[in-house]
Amino acid sequence: MDSDHEHNRWIEAEAKRGYIRARLLLVTASQGGRRTPIHSGYRSHWVFPPDVHPESHDAPLTLETVKTLAPGEEATVRLHPLMPDLWPPVGPGLRLSMREGARIVGLAEVVEVVPPSR
Repeated sequence: MDSDHEHNRWIEAEAKRGYIRARLLLVTASQGGRRTPIHSGYRSHWVFPPDVHPESHDAPLTLETVKTLAPGEEATVRLHPLMPDLWPPVGPGLRLSMREGARIVGLAEVVEVVPPSR
C-alpha cells in the first residue's frame, strides 16, 4: 500500500473520528532512533508520561506538510488513535514518546485535539 493511499484513508476518517495534532521530532540513529524516514500511515506505540498514563497505545499518523520525515527532522503530524477510548485525556502541551519496541524513535508535543466534525 502506498503512502498517498494511507494518507488519504486517514484524512477521510478524520470527520468521523477526529485526530490529535502534534509536533514530532524523529530521533536520529546516532541518538538511538530510526535510520530511515517515515511516511503517512506509519504506525507506532505512543507512550505517555508515567504520571499521566502507565500504558502505551497504537496510533497511525499522517504528515501534514511533507511527504516523508527523516530522522533529525521535525514536522506537524496528525495522530489517529486506533482505540481512542483507551487513551487518557489529551490536550495541548502533553509530551509523548514514539516507540518501536523499547526504543524511543520520536518525541512529540500535542498542539491541539480536533474533534470529529460529524
